[in-house]
Amino acid sequence: MTIRTVDATAGTITMDNKDNAITLSKNKDTLLMENLHIKTADNDTLRYYIYKEETKPGDYEVRGQVATDSFSWNPQNFAGFYYDLKKDLGTETLTTAITEGKKLSGDAPYGVIYQTTAQGKDYEFEDWGTYKVIGFMAKKYFAGYIENTENLGKNVMFKESTDENSLSDEQLQEILVDDDEEMTLTSGTPFKLEQGYELSIKSIDIDGNKVYLELMKDGKSVDTKVVSPSKDGATEADKTYFYKTDVGDQKKLVIIAVHFKNAFRGADQDIATIDGQWQISDVATEVKADTEYDKMTIRTVDATAGTITMDNKDNAITLSKNKDTLLMGDVHIKTADNDTLRYYIYAAKTIEGAAAEAAPVEAEVPAEANVTAEAPVEEAPAAEAPAEAPAAEEKPAEAAAAEKPAEAAAEQKPAESQGMPGFEAIFAVTGLLAVAYLVNRKN
Repeated sequence: MTIRTVDATAGTITMDNKDNAITLSKNKDTLLMENLHIKTADNDTLRYYIYKEETKPGDYEVRGQVATDSFSWNPQNFAGFYYDLKKDLGTETLTTAITEGKKLSGDAPYGVIYQTTAQGKDYEFEDWGTYKVIGFMAKKYFAGYIENTENLGKNVMFKESTDENSLSDEQLQEILVDDDEEMTLTSGTPFKLEQGYELSIKSIDIDGNKVYLELMKDGKSVDTKVVSPSKDGATEADKTYFYKTDVGDQKKLVIIAVHFKNAFRGADQDIATIDGQWQISDVATEVKADTEYDKMTIRTVDATAGTITMDNKDNAITLSKNKDTLLMGDVHIKTADNDTLRYYIYAAKTIEGAAAEAAPVEAEVPAEANVTAEAPVEEAPAAEAPAEAPAAEEKPAEAAAAEKPAEAAAEQKPAESQGMPGFEAIFAVTGLLAVAYLVNRKN
């Protein structure tokens, strides 16, 4: 981006991308200026958003669009809600209904209604098939394994779990790892997982057909198993290490899976290649009816439809000025310090000190490894932004998202050929009004 005009009287700066054409090809992350990026989906259908990456340790607000009356937020206008850009997944909605006196009633009809629905999602290692994902209180959760009736080879986790449907047991598990990164394991170095788990190669037979594995948690052995990734005709079940245990009310639920691509017995050490990792929490999150989370209470759970509904029954909220109220989990509702009602919801995020050492994101690299959130949000009109709080303190999180077929985008002529820049940014002297704040993934 290049500064085009500066109007000191109006206090305005205008920028554009003159001489810097940008092609919105799939799975692309382009640095626009400073830490402001534009990112596209890894999909032939064009979907993209802008975001700002933050790496400095501290507390941040990932906020939604500013409202002045009753309003509804979803993954398109609140970056805190779970959203999968590649598959266009994400169903969380939070709706407010303001009554007289700027109140969100705690009696029916309730002033705050939250709803979310589970959806099918492919594992990053696609040969494992599909599972149920659900956004819940602005986090990504596991809702159950899905049986693949067309390809029985993709049923390892479903087949090995006794209670495969978490939502049927009125609970969820946070998704900790879902990755298809290829990695090399050696017999001398354990593979570190989340929540204190480590997977170690104990030995590999002389033909390289059998890999003897041991799983440790907090230094204690919890499981041993043999996988056979290199044998002739090996199935996905032969190649997949899995660990199942009781989680809350669920019996023998697979919570860890590692896919082995091959294995070799060496002279000095044994070596194996993995290309799929999966882990969900071994601690259940309860979603039973009448369970309270701060100001919100679970009202209904429909395991068949995969839907959870919450409301603020018996917890009326008055949207008085300069007020920050915790709704549920990390989700807050915040009002302006002004007699005119302006408010928004936000997810509180913290970057720990170690994040300061993270390498900065470079232009045109995939962003999944660098950020914890992918949800685009719509840009709120500048007139709605809280005027009394400096932009640096409120950490706004808004980004424009567009969804239209890639074919249509391909037919459009580049803006440069029309003699106009493809991007234009206008800044007020008070600061940038519409950016998305994202934090580095915690390793």
